[in-house]
Amino acid sequence: MVNGGKSASARAGAGGARPQQAGSGRVRGWVLVKSDNPDQTASALTADLTEGGDEYIIIRADVVQCEMESFARDVNLIVPVDVASADVLAEVLGRISGLAGVNDVAVANVTAYYPDPPHRAHTFVTADELGRDRVPEYDPPGRHPKSPGRNGWG
Repeated sequence: MVNGGKSASARAGAGGARPQQAGSGRVRGWVLVKSDNPDQTASALTADLTEGGDEYIIIRADVVQCEMESFARDVNLIVPVDVASADVLAEVLGRISGLAGVNDVAVANVTAYYPDPPHRAHTFVTADELGRDRVPEYDPPGRHPKSPGRNGWG
């Protein structure tokens, strides 16, 4: 993991290898976060879910546990992102690393999609999820042949 004290541009690859962009021309990936309080950090990020316009999309924030000890020690929050460029990725990383309790961030960049295009991915929507946020295209609950919002990360 990259130390949270490094500049966002260093974490995004400035001055070194730039994140690869899969066929879309955008930089997509998962920000791997170690936070003292991942629930609080995830909650703080939800304010950014509708920000960014076409420049950046913070898709969601997933608090995670992992059986692999080395990963579990370093990561407790995964934030899928879709950004216009490596420079915008640096801004998003700066925003995430500046949140209270965040110790470290790293990025796993997407270099190829399976399926291609990624919005062909399937999802499963439970009755409870649909009840909390009714989206007609996911009614009835169950497996659906596209990701929520036709977003390849959701």
